[in-house]
Amino acid sequence: MLQSIIVYSLLMFTMILFAVYASRRNGYISSSGILVKRSFWRFEVIFPLILFAIIFGMRYDVGVDHLGYLHGYLDKIHVGKNEPLFFLLSEVGWRLNWHYVIYFSFIAFIQVFFFFYVFKDERYLFPFLVFFLFTNGEWLNWMNVIRQSLAMCIWIFSIKYIEEKKLWRYLIWCVVATLIHKSAIVLIVFYPILRNGRDYFKSIPLQLILLGSAFVLKSAFEVFLPNIESFINTYISILGADMYGRSYNIEGLMNSYRESEGTGLVYIFRIVLNVIVILFSKKLKLFYNSKRFNIIYFFFFIGLLTMYVFPVGFISLTRPFRYFYIFQSIMYAFFLYYLFKTKIKDSQRGVFHAYFYYGLIFIFLGIFYLSIITSNENSSFWYQFYFDQNLYGYPGRMIN
Repeated sequence: MLQSIIVYSLLMFTMILFAVYASRRNGYISSSGILVKRSFWRFEVIFPLILFAIIFGMRYDVGVDHLGYLHGYLDKIHVGKNEPLFFLLSEVGWRLNWHYVIYFSFIAFIQVFFFFYVFKDERYLFPFLVFFLFTNGEWLNWMNVIRQSLAMCIWIFSIKYIEEKKLWRYLIWCVVATLIHKSAIVLIVFYPILRNGRDYFKSIPLQLILLGSAFVLKSAFEVFLPNIESFINTYISILGADMYGRSYNIEGLMNSYRESEGTGLVYIFRIVLNVIVILFSKKLKLFYNSKRFNIIYFFFFIGLLTMYVFPVGFISLTRPFRYFYIFQSIMYAFFLYYLFKTKIKDSQRGVFHAYFYYGLIFIFLGIFYLSIITSNENSSFWYQFYFDQNLYGYPGRMIN
């Protein structure tokens, strides 16, 4: 536990310090009076990304899927469902005789690089993105659900091409994501929906009604699920019955549904926070005033609806929707920056925003550290170095 607190804290606060520095050196005024944006490829930006990649590449016992990827890499067996680009990553590692730490670090770097490169022109968000990447638990899945997390980070980068109405570039990057995880193919449909920058969720009452309806559907889902068994069987055959048949059948789905229902204080806190973000949505849209923010908010809200209808632990049916869950942390970053910029001491609203700003930071840090303290060594929350473990003779068996 102590090792986890030390490693995660050092990494998170180091990345935040570099992110603050990078956000303050976003650009400069040239001699001709023109604002010049600094390159993304600067030490204060790239170094923390490399550090993140190394630390998470060295992490062991990340989850069940991670062990599958580890075994597959060590035994030179392709993991996945015929996704050629992910196969290529493994082939590169095998041909160059990479140790599996280098292999996983390389994947982690691609993930975190694309995630932050998306916001290269909004570097004021970097400290907040780092903060929620850790405290909202996004990092837990990245090196466990590796293929889909990698596809997700690449797809998020492609959203800029919806904003810029560049269909072919968006399609190309969606194809790249699909070659890593086949479920990414469904993301193509969002180009015609969002290309004109329409704000589909202007009405706050409508958003609250839809959010409430998600909980109603969730409560009825256990009763409804057995009636769509034929659809489930078709879904399994598309994904691959050999890989998912056991866990995605009706019995497996029912068990995962029951086990993943949330009732704790953290679950309730996040619901309340999401409602607050919705109540602030008009102010946020006015503050950022961009087509890009409207697109991000769209995916944030779609992610909320699908997450509350299908609990996160209900992995089988949430595959296509898990691409949107990351937007919760992204929206929290936008929201916290908004509070930071509007916490003016000489106004009643500013004082409220200041208390709210510091309160959210305190609560999320509390959740983060309590999650570590209350977890046990058999959970996937603790940080364990790869050399702390022995798995069927690994890592004593080195690839060289």
